[in-house]
Amino acid sequence: MRKAVFLLVCCWAVYNVSAQTSGASNDKKFDADTYLMSNEFDNALKLYLEILEQEPDNADIKHRIGICYLQSENEKEKAIPYLKEACEKVSLKYKENSFKETNAPVEAYFLLGSAYRVNNRLDEAIAAYEKYSALLDPKDSYNLDVTDQYIKSCRIASDLLQQPLQISMTNLGDAINNQLPNFNAVVSADGKTLAYTNPGRNGFEVFISTLADSLWTTPKNITSALGTGRFMKTTGISPDGTTLMLVLDDPINSDIFTSTIKKGRWSKVEALPKIINSKMNETHASFSPDGKVLYFTSNRKGGEGDLDIYKSVQEGDAWGKPQNLGPAINTPYNEETPFVSGNGNLLYFSSEGHQGMGGYDVYRYDFDHPEAGAVNIGYPLNTTDNNLFFMPVSKSNTAYIAYAGDDSYGGRDIYRVEWVERDIEVAVAVAVAEEEVAVAVAVAEEEVAEEEVAAEEVAAEEVAVAVAAEEVAAEEVAVAVAAEEPEVTGQARSYSVQFMALHNMADLTHFAGIPDIAVTYNHDAWYRYTWLTTTDSLEAVKIQRQLVDRGYSDSFIRRKDLVPNYTIQVMAVPGPVINLTQFANLPDITAVKGQDKFCRYTTGEYQTKEEARALLGHVKGLGYPRAFVRKVKTLQ
Repeated sequence: MRKAVFLLVCCWAVYNVSAQTSGASNDKKFDADTYLMSNEFDNALKLYLEILEQEPDNADIKHRIGICYLQSENEKEKAIPYLKEACEKVSLKYKENSFKETNAPVEAYFLLGSAYRVNNRLDEAIAAYEKYSALLDPKDSYNLDVTDQYIKSCRIASDLLQQPLQISMTNLGDAINNQLPNFNAVVSADGKTLAYTNPGRNGFEVFISTLADSLWTTPKNITSALGTGRFMKTTGISPDGTTLMLVLDDPINSDIFTSTIKKGRWSKVEALPKIINSKMNETHASFSPDGKVLYFTSNRKGGEGDLDIYKSVQEGDAWGKPQNLGPAINTPYNEETPFVSGNGNLLYFSSEGHQGMGGYDVYRYDFDHPEAGAVNIGYPLNTTDNNLFFMPVSKSNTAYIAYAGDDSYGGRDIYRVEWVERDIEVAVAVAVAEEEVAVAVAVAEEEVAEEEVAAEEVAAEEVAVAVAAEEVAAEEVAVAVAAEEPEVTGQARSYSVQFMALHNMADLTHFAGIPDIAVTYNHDAWYRYTWLTTTDSLEAVKIQRQLVDRGYSDSFIRRKDLVPNYTIQVMAVPGPVINLTQFANLPDITAVKGQDKFCRYTTGEYQTKEEARALLGHVKGLGYPRAFVRKVKTLQ
């Protein structure tokens, strides 16, 4: 299984060019597969439909038809019946390089789940994803993890679909849009120049329009002036509208180019220097509002995963060494199409790695408040399909997007969208999305249980007495705990439960069934394992009892004379906890493994953000340039 299937970038299986072909049918299959590999889905679909007429029971062809429909502008629903039939003949012995193969690969179930998902049939999508997961090799951790992420996305989508943002969308009209897909719209900071792309007969075509008397002028096709064939797409524009950023759409080596307007004519494109264009793929670039910072995406070595977002600061007439924006923004999967808002403090970008409601979702990251993490901008700005190229403009909460709406002229049209911000409950903070879902489920279950007890009203007084007695006992234990150390008047306290201390580090996976474990290493050479932090002594007693019941009889409550509201995160990487002795220059280091499979490493505990920020520079100076202040999850 390739990442291409999961990410639905269907540069599909490459058939062996030396494969034996016999007859017109095999020639047609070869041509269709060639179109599929080249992302020419319309041409591939036409041939596959013709082949299916000759071979109506061929599940392999049906699954390829499903791929083509999934990549269509507005016919994704048509993928469902073909993929359903393909799934009836899935084979674990599927041979992708054989023209004689008539069964479908197990990936057909994943594709069916995606077809259901983009059509908001979320329960059916989850069922198909689960079937696919059951057919995977248990050792195939990558595909199992990504499938699980898509299942979670469907559940988040179910919630967000019920809480839409208030938005206003305006089609730019037939002066700009036509019956072809129109996309990748970029607008200069002064709002006077618009550039965008649509497909032509032999590739892409780039258009420019200017604003005159509040109306966009008839677009001018500048493709021939660019001088490099027809595979350039718009990605960015300078604040004054005189320089275009374009990407050469090449799956082998995609690079970034610029074109400038001189005396009314756009120049032949020039490649950005090698410090930006590496030997790997650079797929997008855009300017900061002042034009002095370049934000771009690349899958070069040394990143967090696949495509990552980098920035390069202008140094004189040259671009400086690129800086990866780090794990708060980049994930092991793809991040794409970064744009910075007009005031320069908000980064809008698309990601497959942060937990959202679709394939790619659009997220917002506030440079002034990094502790909030990446925030999903919500539905319907995001949908269950892929959402890319969200271009904000100087006006607050306004952007340009490509969208296939009810008033579209063909496929996607360019729209101007304005929205009303909602509280964080709707624009889900992705860093805690999974936790919020889990808490919501737990609260709902608890409320149901309480309603059932209230409805039964059986021995209510006896139950109340028993509960009261237990609380009194817990209070007595809590008092005893508090009495162990002298009282500090007027100072807030917090409690955590330590259940183990070791001289040698144990992996957190050894403690099955105990979530939110933190392991802290101090320079006394002990690794201390604690479970949860709370400001409620009674809650601490309950947690300690739970651990005793689980067999950790030596667990005890640790009291602190502060509430750790903030910490400094120095690193976040996927996988098991690494050897904490490598952080020898830090006073302490704590590792927590999240549900997203990332281990986050933090140092210090602070009551206020100001205290943490006061020491952030010192931590960065110790060799952790990506360190930032992070909010601590504490049970209140």
